[in-house]
Amino acid sequence: MNRPNRDYVNVDELARQVSTEQVLQHFGLAHEIAHRVGNEIRARCFLYCGKTEPTGDRVLAIKDEDVKRWCCHKYDCPHKQGGNLVGLLDLLLPGQHHNARPRGERFKEVLATLRQIAGDGGGVSAPVARPEKAVPAPAPPITNAPLAESPNERARGLVTLHEKFVTDPGAMLPPAASYFRRRPYLRSDVAAAWRMGYLPRDSGGDKSGGTMRGKIVYQLRDEEGRVIGYCGRDPDFERLHAAWIGAGRQGDEPVKVRFPSSFHRGVVLYGEHRLREAAVREQVESLGTFLVTEGPNDSIRAGQLEAAAVSVLSNRITVEQADKVARWSGDLGNVPVTLLFDTDLEGETGMHQALYELAQRCPVKLAWSRSMFEGRFKDRQPESLSDAEWQMIRGHITRE
Repeated sequence: MNRPNRDYVNVDELARQVSTEQVLQHFGLAHEIAHRVGNEIRARCFLYCGKTEPTGDRVLAIKDEDVKRWCCHKYDCPHKQGGNLVGLLDLLLPGQHHNARPRGERFKEVLATLRQIAGDGGGVSAPVARPEKAVPAPAPPITNAPLAESPNERARGLVTLHEKFVTDPGAMLPPAASYFRRRPYLRSDVAAAWRMGYLPRDSGGDKSGGTMRGKIVYQLRDEEGRVIGYCGRDPDFERLHAAWIGAGRQGDEPVKVRFPSSFHRGVVLYGEHRLREAAVREQVESLGTFLVTEGPNDSIRAGQLEAAAVSVLSNRITVEQADKVARWSGDLGNVPVTLLFDTDLEGETGMHQALYELAQRCPVKLAWSRSMFEGRFKDRQPESLSDAEWQMIRGHITRE
């Protein structure tokens, strides 16, 4: 007959016996709690995770229930998936961590700490001494420097890269021409106004543009209107992706959109410089809100529908972007913001995440979803909206 293991410890049950505050108090970190909504605690990242600079004060989310699920919302954090209390302790204790998956002697160290916090094996100990080197020195916020101010001459020359863009489908290779023709709102004058277009692989006899060549390229500007970079969308992505799936997903998955390797996408709102323009501010006043969308095309199409919009360049909003959206909401007269993400499954998941982030910072509305409007807009993208469909959504947004 199998005998019970007297040394066995139910770690999950032990984790349920302590609160997040007890854990943070043990490490002398209780003061780091910046915000609490229900059972979720938000704080700056205080983990030994390898970061080299301070984070925002709400990037770390910890569920103060059950086994203390947690995750980090910093856009470039390797621990976005987070873990449970065991993994959290692994990244809180001094010494070599195991990437939130402690094993062997490290797990024993984590378990001993957890038992101390729970008062099971020596009582609650004094706060753990954290070495000074674990506290990163203050650093300026992450930004993208204007290309015109770059010490690199080639980078400075990219400020006028948009002058090489082709906006006439008749002068493009078939994949790029098809991309524009499937989007009739991307007329030449519209593309030129937004400084986007097709960058031929052979453009002007020089090599400017690098990885952007052969792609549909969008110029990225900061809120002051200064050029800070470009992103390139592969016009042949759909065909390449379908072929990759058909081949059994062998090799690397085709990349849909490329950003320069040194570019910080998570602090940018595409189109935000336009929010300073008088005509766009009139659109905000008329609609009583401005839109937050996923991609550049969504913002471009919204502009044609006389609705101001910015894009997060993804289907998930970062903490930095959410802070910036909230700031714009205040600057524009404390107007609510309206989410208009894609209504496929990925877009709706991102919409939930963005709704949560923004609702903590400013008033927020939802323009549509997979189920709203009797499911009429399920699996749609904002750029596909007709004028009549937009009027239907506009009526919902402006309804008191």
